[in-house]
Amino acid sequence: MFRKLIVLIIFIIVFFQNKNLLAEEPYELSEIIVTASKLEEPKRDVSYSVQVITQEDIKNSTAHNAGDLIAEAAIGHIHKYPGLLTSSIGLRGFRTDLFDDLKSRVLVLINGNRAGTVNLATIPIDDIDRIEIVKGPASVLYGSSAMGGVINVITKQGKEEGIHGSIGGELGSWDFWKTKAELYGKKNNFDFYISASGSGVNDYSAKNYGKIENTGYNDESLSARLGYSFFDKHHISLGFQHWRGWKIGSPGPIYEPDPDDYKNIERNRFDLEYKTSTFKAGYYFTKDRNEYHEGSITGVWEIPNEVTLKKTTTQGATIQKMFSIDDHRIIIGGQWDRIEVKNSRNTGAPYNPNSKYDSYGVFTEGRLSLFNKKLLLNAGIRYDYFENEILPTEGILSLKPRKENLDHLTVRGGILYKITDNLSIKANAGTAFRAPAPDELATDYISSWGIHYLGNPDLKPEKSKSYDVGFAYTKDFFNTELTFFHSEFRDKILSYYDKTLNAQTFKNVEGATIQGIEGNLSYNIGALAGLNFSLEPFVNFTYHTRYSSKDEVEIKKYGKTLTYTPKYTASFGIRAGKEKWGLKLIANYIGDEKVIDWNPLSKNYGKVVDKADFIVVNLKGSYRPIKNLEITLFVENLFDRAYEYVQYYPMPRRTITGGIKWLF
Repeated sequence: MFRKLIVLIIFIIVFFQNKNLLAEEPYELSEIIVTASKLEEPKRDVSYSVQVITQEDIKNSTAHNAGDLIAEAAIGHIHKYPGLLTSSIGLRGFRTDLFDDLKSRVLVLINGNRAGTVNLATIPIDDIDRIEIVKGPASVLYGSSAMGGVINVITKQGKEEGIHGSIGGELGSWDFWKTKAELYGKKNNFDFYISASGSGVNDYSAKNYGKIENTGYNDESLSARLGYSFFDKHHISLGFQHWRGWKIGSPGPIYEPDPDDYKNIERNRFDLEYKTSTFKAGYYFTKDRNEYHEGSITGVWEIPNEVTLKKTTTQGATIQKMFSIDDHRIIIGGQWDRIEVKNSRNTGAPYNPNSKYDSYGVFTEGRLSLFNKKLLLNAGIRYDYFENEILPTEGILSLKPRKENLDHLTVRGGILYKITDNLSIKANAGTAFRAPAPDELATDYISSWGIHYLGNPDLKPEKSKSYDVGFAYTKDFFNTELTFFHSEFRDKILSYYDKTLNAQTFKNVEGATIQGIEGNLSYNIGALAGLNFSLEPFVNFTYHTRYSSKDEVEIKKYGKTLTYTPKYTASFGIRAGKEKWGLKLIANYIGDEKVIDWNPLSKNYGKVVDKADFIVVNLKGSYRPIKNLEITLFVENLFDRAYEYVQYYPMPRRTITGGIKWLF
């Protein structure tokens, strides 16, 4: 550790003393393009609240995967466990489900289609071009689950003329290692991007606890996208993404450590897209294999090396067409998604039955552009039809396969008014929903432990009504945006035991009221002071002014305040850079939140407790001593604080990693 600190000090001295840096060109900002409306357009023309994690942010981040990037964005609650599991991500008080994509209230996408996983730690960072976080109801364009918003991971593709690439590696604390390579470019009408990486790490240490056994893992990734342009602005592309992690430690909570449980996860994704300036069609296919190995447990529950396997196949197709008249436009489209789940267990019946989910949606959204594009008015509507099936499942002899259908209508509208070229105000209102999952509608079986699980075919979709108002101001190198949001969540689907039916079943109950303020601010004071490099303080934050449950059962059991919803979250820091170097210091703050204490040894077992807030600070620097060589050094948990995203799962102490990359 001492030698690594010496290297860090030398790096910083060289970083700031190199006089050749003064000859470089000053840093300039570029316009941000987003796809929040399913069309590529400038962010300043979108009325919806969109936070973008740019390629520059990714380059200067200490993150290892998409889950780490979302944690840095500080958009809300996040469940981040040791061993490559980052899920239950909060956005405006709604969250992704910890394990089930269909039960999420925030939708995770890759290139505009379902990701096929809620675990963002399985999405490799080397393949990510940017992440668009669309906040607020987005069901009109994206369908079920987009209640709190959408997290859309956009992958890389070849953009630069010629052939380019890089090869490099990293070494760090806890015996971390990584090798990576990429090749990309454009040649005539062809474009391509290929990347590959492999990494591994051993058990880490946590402050106040020492070494946390069984926190290591190994992983590999391979990504490719090939494209071809023809005629006038016609483009077809084929993408592939492979990620595999093995011997991913599952250490358990500190009150009940588990030294031998682990996971093997593999995800393979394929997609095909054809687009023009006004038309787009595509198909995607994802297979996710999640294998959990649980070592033998002695005592009352003796399980001899149990292996639980969940195979999820997600596929779908989309088509959309844009029609324009002068500056006005309308989008018309359709979408189909299918999710098939197969479960098995080597020691007996699986814990859940097999299922299939089909969603068919049609949507349209129009925009009027008035007063020379100063006033933009949006309105959209969507209709969805769902087919849910519980399928025959080996091992569950009592299962009665069923099929249940339902439909739903969603609407939203928005307004953006550009008061000046720099200042705009905006407002949005709309509905969003989550359709019931197959087990909530159609399950009917008696488990091996004697409990009858029964779906409710009369369930309604979970719904939200939301509105937000805000403003955005951009001038020179100053950017700020502030939004107030309010949501009414109703028809929440609750699992409960019905004494009359003598079964564990489901019903709709009152949901919650959620409101708050979110915003961001950045200012390149380097440009203001006339420096020849950028020096940019920044802050992103969310402050929940109200997050209260309306469900009487939940209030009686846990209180009125929503659990797993921090009052404040923020990321703030400073970034600096030029052509040859970059530096980013970022602090992430997660505020107090109510959580349930699951420690059976605690006097508060099963009760709501206060989980303390924390700040974790990360630092990353990069430097190119020559044109083709890049050296990086980053420090996670710079001040060596004790912290945990999930109660009883402490995160690593100060972690130092160095890297080198050759570019060509």
